[in-house]
Amino acid sequence: MTKNALLITAAASLLSNLTFAYAQEAEKPEVRVFDTITVTAQKVEENSQDVPISIATFSGDALNEIGVSGSDDLGNLVPGLELGRTNGEGSQLIIFLRGSGLNDFNSNNAGPVALYSDEVYISSPVLTPFQFFDVDRVEVLKGPQGTLYGRNTTGGAIKTVTNKPTDEFEFSARAMVGEFETTEFEAAISGPITEKLAARVAIQHSYSDGFTENALDGTKTNGHDILSWRGIADYQATDNFLIRANIHGASNQSEAAAPNFLGIFSGGTDALGYAGTGDPFVGEYEPIDDNDLDAIGGYLEMEWDLGGVTITSISAYDEVDNFNVDHTDAGPNQLLDVKVGTESETFTQELRMVGSTDRFNWLAGLYYLTEDLDQDSATDVARTVRNLPVSFGGTGGLPDPTGALTGGLPVALIRTINTQETDTLAIFGQVDYFISDKWTLTLGGRYTDEDRSFDGAGFFDEPALAPVLVPIYAANDLSADDGAFSWKFGVDYQPVDNVLLYSSASRGFKSGGFDGSTVAFQLDPIAALQPYDPEFVNAYEIGVKSELFDDMLRVNGAVFFNDISDLQVFTLINSGSLPVTQLTNAADAEVFGVELDVTAYPIDGLLINLSTSYLDSELQNFVSGSGEDLSGNQIAFTPEVSVSGLVRYDHDLGNYGSVYAQTSFSYKDDQFFTTENDPLAGQEAYTVVNARFGYTTPDGRYGFAVFGRNITDKAYLTNAFDLTDFGWYQRFFAPPAMWGAELTVDF
Repeated sequence: MTKNALLITAAASLLSNLTFAYAQEAEKPEVRVFDTITVTAQKVEENSQDVPISIATFSGDALNEIGVSGSDDLGNLVPGLELGRTNGEGSQLIIFLRGSGLNDFNSNNAGPVALYSDEVYISSPVLTPFQFFDVDRVEVLKGPQGTLYGRNTTGGAIKTVTNKPTDEFEFSARAMVGEFETTEFEAAISGPITEKLAARVAIQHSYSDGFTENALDGTKTNGHDILSWRGIADYQATDNFLIRANIHGASNQSEAAAPNFLGIFSGGTDALGYAGTGDPFVGEYEPIDDNDLDAIGGYLEMEWDLGGVTITSISAYDEVDNFNVDHTDAGPNQLLDVKVGTESETFTQELRMVGSTDRFNWLAGLYYLTEDLDQDSATDVARTVRNLPVSFGGTGGLPDPTGALTGGLPVALIRTINTQETDTLAIFGQVDYFISDKWTLTLGGRYTDEDRSFDGAGFFDEPALAPVLVPIYAANDLSADDGAFSWKFGVDYQPVDNVLLYSSASRGFKSGGFDGSTVAFQLDPIAALQPYDPEFVNAYEIGVKSELFDDMLRVNGAVFFNDISDLQVFTLINSGSLPVTQLTNAADAEVFGVELDVTAYPIDGLLINLSTSYLDSELQNFVSGSGEDLSGNQIAFTPEVSVSGLVRYDHDLGNYGSVYAQTSFSYKDDQFFTTENDPLAGQEAYTVVNARFGYTTPDGRYGFAVFGRNITDKAYLTNAFDLTDFGWYQRFFAPPAMWGAELTVDF
């Protein structure tokens, strides 16, 4: 498409992402006006339609009514947002937003789309799947958020805002059963304890046998067993001083993900002749350890309202102990399995002041983060052929790391141990100047300084050599020090009530770091461990937010351009012997985008929503580690066109309650999961359709629904890795069609 055509498309489309949160009234459905959704995208409470940034907001009630129960579903609601996983259910999320993201399965590097729970930054990537329950709302902030949110937000931020303790007793619960022996249970209880103290406790448990059959023994796999919990207490010490304490935890005892196999040697086989089953949901898998994650954390928030100024302090701590297993060979031969153990401890402190006058709103703050992370990984190569009569160092049966004695197939157990310490300090501020009743000027800035130290070592950890570890390399006292200034300049104009026009220019910054993967197979591991550079983005956006025809129609839109420098890219290079992972800078990239969201209530009880995103992304001046020129390639996880839609009709039955019928769809254009744009590691365009039918009692306390997810049974990939050195692609499919039922209780 030519640039002129793009500009015509942008102008005709009207512009960004909506907030389609609607209020559900069980007793009497009618044309529902848009309730005010209070958000804290700019760290002060505002109506989402008054915030001059592109933001998609979903209330917790709306998410429940739509049938969204996990963070993975957000990608089907927000075009331009792609969510995948590195290794199946319960593993860390891969988040791409407007073409910004990082497909790195290592736990020492966070992506450019930051995740927040309440006001706390989730530093450890392995904790990202466990925040999405008992929520008041979810906010998806698009584009750089380098002024107010700072660390690693060149792509945007996703904020999960939890439900807080209530002044009156409340109880809610949700129970779901579905195919594949799937069950979900979520409950929350809240209320006052004393006149000044209130508390809330919430829990969620999700279990499934899995949607993939293991043809070797007839069992099911790709299941999960995840428990998350949270407790919050609010103490109103005085009329203007609030103390809030939060404690939360999670446990993941899921079995290791069983990926799909696609062979590339003659007959579609791997190096040992395995050809797979040809079925996306049937495989042959040897026994392997289960995943094991335990996490606990909390925060202490204090808010002091001094009238014209509010002071807020948030002190947070999180620790996680995670053991994750990657069934990389996707078959029965134990050609390649990876086990990664991670321990991390993170402490953050934010102190900010917010104030206002007749002509100004202002905010100023300080932010500090420190993280200690240890990672211990084992890469088991060709265990199936471990006992072949080969020799290494003159002793039979020991590893053959060069592959010279086994026809080019390396045989080794490589262990990689690394330690990383991160310290971040930032000062930030933003001011809104009301030029007139219609015009507002916004200026913001943030200076961030981040120091990282890194130690890494690699060993042969062959059982036949135990207890001796044969060293391969050691790199100690590596360090990286990055400092940068992020800024924002914006102007918004309100020509009439319920219409907001805005424009902005901003600069975002994501710090550099170290490759935490197994680098022992590289010719020069020490060179591979040198730090990669920070990533920068200059972003330009114009947008509109409007509510028309007595709030029966909402139209939000945006046109933007992101100019990215030193884009951080995770690649997997097939070297001819063993695949080598590499986290490096891809020089430059550009993303031009148009977003449009329309929500309408044409008649009483009927809701129609349509949202779309167009992204033209391109890598520039990038030559991969294998010497391949990838300039001009599409950014991974960035389909050109994404569309989502929802139609819902509520009907009042008077004294008998109410019923509703709902259908939704999500369309994704062709996309690639690698920077090489390999079609075998990509997914052609597809559409997923869901349906839901429900009943609510007259008093609104009980609800029952039946639902279908992916009702057309579309088989589509959510991630893939090129392992052609071994003769296959490792691929991850989304679940097939699933039907289920749900019961809700709300007192």
